[in-house]
Amino acid sequence: MDYKYDIALSFAGEDRDYVEQVAKFLSANDVRVFYDKFEEADLWGKDLGIHFEFVYSRSAKYCIPFISTNYDKKIWTNYEIRNAISRAIDTKEDYILPARFDDTKIEGLRNTIAFIDLRNYTPEQFAQLILKKLEKESNAPLIQKVQDKVAEIYLSQNILISEYQGVTGAAIGVTITNLTKEYRYYSEPYFKISNGLEGKYDTFLLTGRMERLNFPIKMEWGQPLTVNYELKPGGIAQWKSLPDDTTLKAIVTTSIGEKFESNEVNIKDLTRHLK
Repeated sequence: MDYKYDIALSFAGEDRDYVEQVAKFLSANDVRVFYDKFEEADLWGKDLGIHFEFVYSRSAKYCIPFISTNYDKKIWTNYEIRNAISRAIDTKEDYILPARFDDTKIEGLRNTIAFIDLRNYTPEQFAQLILKKLEKESNAPLIQKVQDKVAEIYLSQNILISEYQGVTGAAIGVTITNLTKEYRYYSEPYFKISNGLEGKYDTFLLTGRMERLNFPIKMEWGQPLTVNYELKPGGIAQWKSLPDDTTLKAIVTTSIGEKFESNEVNIKDLTRHLK
């Protein structure tokens, strides 16, 4: 496993001209750099608060904040540097590489951290310095350090029983357990069968959720969540027509693009309880 980016750049829009020259030089030298203009298609439609938290605290080897008066005034740059500082505190690594356009002080960033004075460097000279830094040091990936297994998804089959009517139906339960030491936003489960409906449709969402939940749901470390879906007898005729060896599994994704699959259960074990 490796970081997605070698460098994540954090800067105020007023300083873009300088930063963009640095980003282009790094990219031309095969450095994996997070620079917003390089990511426009990927960022389109995403919740930037969630995505930037991941970028600046977990997905890069180093973060370079381009500190300036404008940097200190911006909401987004303050959000980015707070996430970077949190990473540096948690890992005790030399993660933040400060670069200064002026003498502005940033709350939470220690004055004892060595910085580069950009007043003494052209964009190309500074980019060359970054290349030297990358050649000199190699950090182990943070996600690999913390925990390889991020989540556990368990698919269960449940019988619905009425005191007076006996077996009234069946339900599918999906239990999500967040195993990473950071929180995650989990999306609602979707499902995949080994033999597609009508020979082609193998992935689908289920209605009939029995709990009132609003996805995506934020889950802390170790927190479990169970979602149950009632299977109505009249709505699963197609399931009964599937081959006996057909299996079902649940798939859950996070807001940062991770995907997790559950164990498999046999469709016939679910449908045999239904009239």
